[in-house]
Amino acid sequence: MSSHWLQKMRTYFERIDFDKDGSITRADFEGMATRFAKDGALDAAAKDALMATLTGVWDKYLITFAGGNDVNKEAFVEGMKKQVKDPQLKASLEGPLPLFFNAVDRNADGEIDQGEYEEFFKILGLDPVMAPASFQAIDADGDGQLTTAEFVSAGLEFFLSEDPSKATKLFWGPLVA
Repeated sequence: MSSHWLQKMRTYFERIDFDKDGSITRADFEGMATRFAKDGALDAAAKDALMATLTGVWDKYLITFAGGNDVNKEAFVEGMKKQVKDPQLKASLEGPLPLFFNAVDRNADGEIDQGEYEEFFKILGLDPVMAPASFQAIDADGDGQLTTAEFVSAGLEFFLSEDPSKATKLFWGPLVA
């Protein structure tokens, strides 16, 4: 895996370590789903689906990275190296992305504008000031709106591409070292 891809995985680890304790657990995924449900525009069924999907990602894929224990950053990156080769990974990554989209689409118009994307960053615990650059980088057609297809495509490309020139590297905000 390229150094760029490894940097993206370290960035993603930082984003999903909600309690910032240096490891991820199922509780981090529950916290992410709870924050989206609380702060996003989800009805009860969508909240339940998001919780099931996010905890399902932990239960199906990430729990194995450290034998069911807390997963530190090194174990996470090593596990993702193995998972990225798994053809089922795309489906496991793709499943939560439309639910995230719906959580961020506060006015339920089928598109995310830059203000809604700033809310996405807030929900993730990121500084919303970083959101405009990320939004513009993944707004593939430059129309100032993200469709579900653009959002899902950018999210998948974040995980699957090793090309450092791809703007989707900013999907989860600026990359960390």
